[in-house]
Amino acid sequence: MTHAPEDTNELIADALAFAGIGFYRYTWEGRVLHMDGGAMKILGIDKRFDSPDDVIGRDISDLIIYTGKKGYLRNQLKEHGTAHNFEYQFKTLDGEERWALHDSYVRHDPNLGHEVIQVVIQDITQRKLAEIALAAERERLAVTLRSIGDGVITTDTEGRVTLLNKVAEELTGWTHAEAVGLPLRQVFHIINQRTHQTVEDPVAKVFQTGNVVGLANHTVLVARDGTHRVIADSAAPIRNPASVIVGVVLVFRDVTQKERMEEDIQRIEKLGSLGLLAGGIAHDFNNLLAAILGNVSLARLYAGQSSRAGSLLEQAEKATLRAKDLTLQLLTFSRGGDPVRKATSLPGIIQEATHFALSGSNCRAEFDLPATTYAAHADPGQISQVVHNIVLNAVQAMTDGGVVSVSCRNQAVVRGDSLPLPPGNYVSVSVADRGPGIEPDLLARVFEPYFTTKPRGSGLGLSVVHSIIVKHDGFIRATSTRGQGAVFTFWLPAAADVQEAPPEPASRPVTEGSGRVLVMDDEAAVLDMATSMLSHLGFVPETALNGREAIGKYRTAVEAGHPYDIVILDLTVPGGMGGAEAVRGILAADPGAIVVASSGYSSDPVLAKPTAFGFAGSLAKPYSVTEMSRELCRVFGKVRKPNGTGSC
Repeated sequence: MTHAPEDTNELIADALAFAGIGFYRYTWEGRVLHMDGGAMKILGIDKRFDSPDDVIGRDISDLIIYTGKKGYLRNQLKEHGTAHNFEYQFKTLDGEERWALHDSYVRHDPNLGHEVIQVVIQDITQRKLAEIALAAERERLAVTLRSIGDGVITTDTEGRVTLLNKVAEELTGWTHAEAVGLPLRQVFHIINQRTHQTVEDPVAKVFQTGNVVGLANHTVLVARDGTHRVIADSAAPIRNPASVIVGVVLVFRDVTQKERMEEDIQRIEKLGSLGLLAGGIAHDFNNLLAAILGNVSLARLYAGQSSRAGSLLEQAEKATLRAKDLTLQLLTFSRGGDPVRKATSLPGIIQEATHFALSGSNCRAEFDLPATTYAAHADPGQISQVVHNIVLNAVQAMTDGGVVSVSCRNQAVVRGDSLPLPPGNYVSVSVADRGPGIEPDLLARVFEPYFTTKPRGSGLGLSVVHSIIVKHDGFIRATSTRGQGAVFTFWLPAAADVQEAPPEPASRPVTEGSGRVLVMDDEAAVLDMATSMLSHLGFVPETALNGREAIGKYRTAVEAGHPYDIVILDLTVPGGMGGAEAVRGILAADPGAIVVASSGYSSDPVLAKPTAFGFAGSLAKPYSVTEMSRELCRVFGKVRKPNGTGSC
């Protein structure tokens, strides 16, 4: 059976239309000479005209609404005679937006005797819409990467950088344009915080394992300018649809402040536990010193100042007083007592404490203490000790001499601040030295008790400083750069004003007295020492071992009509009633009782403000016979029992 031959032109036209390709011709004036069905379909005029013959002679500009660069195609054809791969957007007569790929060329038509423009057109609308959607997705991704708070770096399979987001640029010091194509190690230089050794490349590890990899703790990113930042990060493989790794994405963040805050909190908790231990030790040690100092001071009186024994006892008394200073530091370090705080102007205290610490050294001070500095809500004596200890530490760091810079600043702390302090106004004090600096692995330990790098250091100075600041509801931080010295900065809550209470006048020293005195203490050695002192001063002493016994003896004396002239109560009695509770029982029996508080916790708030707790005065252990006589005579002078027989 023989088939009729088909028109080759029709076959080609059908094939092109099926492939989404069309062909048409027109004159320079725009008159259509020929258009196949494929071109009509692409241009969207197949629904307006029944056949290609219907568009012959029509103006091409009447068939489509061109939205691209007007005149561009015509100019290209005029200048070059061809226009390859020209993509443009247009609208159909029905208003539908489409994209076309246009290949045009100018050809001389011998039948017409002039040039015509021949066009091969292809519908690329679906492809362009996909490209636009992809570009939008990429833009959304870029916006997301720029907006997130983490640094993001991507690499190819060779470990070369392909992308940096804004945060990564800030943390590394490299811009995206500079970093693209560089090896990751050059842009992302990481070392161990403690050993300063280069850390294993996380990208290489991802390629080795094929898994998500996290960096070890204490990893430091060294930025382009040399800045060190502690970071936390992870690296994950980028896989194509076939699950083949085609790159790695690295996500990291700066955790320097977070790590520092965690270390500060851990240090505070650690020092708090050690402080309780130190307070207990100091209390017991003060009881021993009370017996030693009291008996030595009495022995000096008996021996006479001019005797050989008196001279030796004087040296023993001085040594005991130095031991008392050591226990005072332990007690300040402990959490057993609160500072006696008031509105305190800091500049004068800072200058005095600094000059005292610098005396005899080869260092000098530079001050920046504005007159507008807030008053601090602080204990003047304890803050003086803080400044003295920090400045002394700076002097010891500069063995060849140098300058200690001390400055004050007002600072407002807001919620979310990096300082672990409640919002409010604070005064910050900074003490900077120009010594060799503190090694990073030692910096975190400078406030630990008994930790020191000095041959003759006790390791208590900065521990005491830390404890005082914490008990003032403040905060202290040490920073250092190797070879550039160290800076100690502490923050204290600001007070409402700078009015300071006038100092109390010194009591007139008295060495003789009379009357009955009841002494309560759980330490037999302290009772023996106290009774010896009282007897020497002319008083008649009696003793009790705890608060209940003291209350019982006082009530009996009141009932007999011969109450004690003075009662001395130890505040702390392990396993028994202490003085803070016993004084209430004694005052209940005799509202006019004169009671003096005594304690080995010299930082106990009762000793600082005895009248607020029902006491007439206080004696901090250890005390000498002179200190006892002075305090007893002081309370006798301020409070006299109406029917009392005692005097001073």
